[in-house]
Amino acid sequence: MRPSYLYDGMMARRYEETHPWISFQFRVEQSRIWAKLGEAFSKNQHLAGIPLQPALANELASVLLTKGALATAAIEGNTLSEAEANRVIHEGEKLPPSQEYLAQEIRNVTSALDAIDHSGQRGESFELTPEWLQAQNAKILDQLEVDDHVVPGQYTKEGLTVGSVYRGAPPADLEHLVERMCSWLNETFIRPSQDHNLADDIRFYNAVFGAVLGHLYTAWIHPFGDGNGRTARLLEVAILSHSRVVPWVASNLLSDHYNRTRSRYYARLASTSREGKVGEFVEYAVEGYVDMLREQIETVRASQMRVAWQNYVHETMHKEASGKTKDRRRELVLSLPMNGLVAKKDIRRLSPTLAEQYAGHEERMIARDMNALERLGLVSCEPAGYRARASIINAFVPIPSVPLNAS
Repeated sequence: MRPSYLYDGMMARRYEETHPWISFQFRVEQSRIWAKLGEAFSKNQHLAGIPLQPALANELASVLLTKGALATAAIEGNTLSEAEANRVIHEGEKLPPSQEYLAQEIRNVTSALDAIDHSGQRGESFELTPEWLQAQNAKILDQLEVDDHVVPGQYTKEGLTVGSVYRGAPPADLEHLVERMCSWLNETFIRPSQDHNLADDIRFYNAVFGAVLGHLYTAWIHPFGDGNGRTARLLEVAILSHSRVVPWVASNLLSDHYNRTRSRYYARLASTSREGKVGEFVEYAVEGYVDMLREQIETVRASQMRVAWQNYVHETMHKEASGKTKDRRRELVLSLPMNGLVAKKDIRRLSPTLAEQYAGHEERMIARDMNALERLGLVSCEPAGYRARASIINAFVPIPSVPLNAS
């Protein structure tokens, strides 16, 4: 394959003929993108303003790291469950030899994401370089079996076919393309996203555009022999994490979106490469980002509600006489789900502590405990079972409207 060719007397590059969609240009033409970006910015601001107890924040960080690492790897075929990935990441579990490569892949992604997260939280600036991109690819493929032609962290020297339908850019042009991509993203999106002289919403829009386009262009160029998709998604996270307008809980959500909508993800990558409609991929990414932000806010809100309910229970029972009875009743009300009814026969099995405390006692003890908690306004006793009255702390939840024709 020729590295370059003459066109009208000027030296041109092969990719301009084979990959004309790699133009390093982007213009927002869909108004829907701006509408979704506005909602995404608002929800990011909401997340950034939510206070969390350190223990809760650490727990959420652990969950998000697992989800992000698993999603990044699962798109490429990693079959570990979330529970298995969590044990590998946080408990150091070893898998059988035949599955160890799955664990190693998860560990590699986790290590790379963790380094990006810490760098962003320390407020370090981020400048995309070919060396940074190569280092991420080397981390991704560390200690993994790869094909003979693959050298982790180095550009491929072979023309690659992706999914039997898409060919990566010509190997002779890879160094030029990666350098040009870095310059374009830095100048157009990454530096503006970190410029404190710009308004937060402008910085946010630049961060999102830079992240999604960096992902897309890395996938298009396909500079490495393996791990291009995972490297592209690490770049996406890095741009968002270092923008300082995207909270850490929201910087890794896009990978989860791509994983959940995997078939559509690949379809968008394929269609944009054939038709050059970059906006379609950006719209798909931003739409999913908004959905994931909504879900994230609900997760954080549920955690806060649980803490608020626990505090309310402790305050309400503060004047009750201390002793085993008080401890048992507090354990009982806090073991009830915040939403839903628990049948009377299932009360003993709500927690190991309750099972031990009610062992050898008749149902009358449970009834007495529930009656006492009902008098305190903490539970409601119904014919089918018991319900925690956690809804009383939803002070600002709108009351459902009554239809005008209701009798």
